[in-house]
Amino acid sequence: CGMCGAGGSAAARGKSSGGSGGRSGRRFLGKRICDDRELRQLLAEWSKFGIAFTGAILLAEGKESVTDYCIQENRWTTTDTVIGSAGVILKTTGDGWLYLTLTDGGFAWEHASGSYRRLTQASADGVRMKVVESSTQRFEVEDVQAFFSEQAVIEYAQGTPHEFAAFAKRLFDGVADKHCEGIKPYDALGGAPPPRPLVSTSQAAKNGSLPGTAPSSSASAQLLEALDD
Repeated sequence: CGMCGAGGSAAARGKSSGGSGGRSGRRFLGKRICDDRELRQLLAEWSKFGIAFTGAILLAEGKESVTDYCIQENRWTTTDTVIGSAGVILKTTGDGWLYLTLTDGGFAWEHASGSYRRLTQASADGVRMKVVESSTQRFEVEDVQAFFSEQAVIEYAQGTPHEFAAFAKRLFDGVADKHCEGIKPYDALGGAPPPRPLVSTSQAAKNGSLPGTAPSSSASAQLLEALDD
């Protein structure tokens, strides 16, 4: 669809550093990020033409998942931690997809159509992104615009609660209505959970929970296929 400047496989890209400080101590003001004129215009055009979003994919360098068995509650949980740089892909209802990321190089976005699997290829510095979380939750342009408005009071910097990757993770959590990190109920996609561990009474009283390893899941790969139509 060429209605918003991304006909065929052509792409519209934006990059604004908006940062200060040396390379190792860069800081990015949220106000500079949300003031990206071309991105705001693109979102406004989508809203005008009734374009919405049908899903979101979080890309990152990796994700660590640790399963634990809670003896008191007799249930398994999984604790997820997203590792390294992160970016989020938002798929529209009729005008391709939008990719947004914040790294030490600055804030960058891309609007294109067709497959976005190239985003998972290794970069020039050897960093390879992969799908770590995905959602088919539908959301509106106004939800994304509201997220950008909230960025005005945030300053992103490594070693703080608002590290660069937090930008993409917070956006994903907001539009997908789910958390990409933290403690979650164990989900084996309908399969059997790990076997209940056999522990002594003294060990149970001391620990309260035991670490375990869950079977690998192909959920992200399946959702990636569904969103990559």
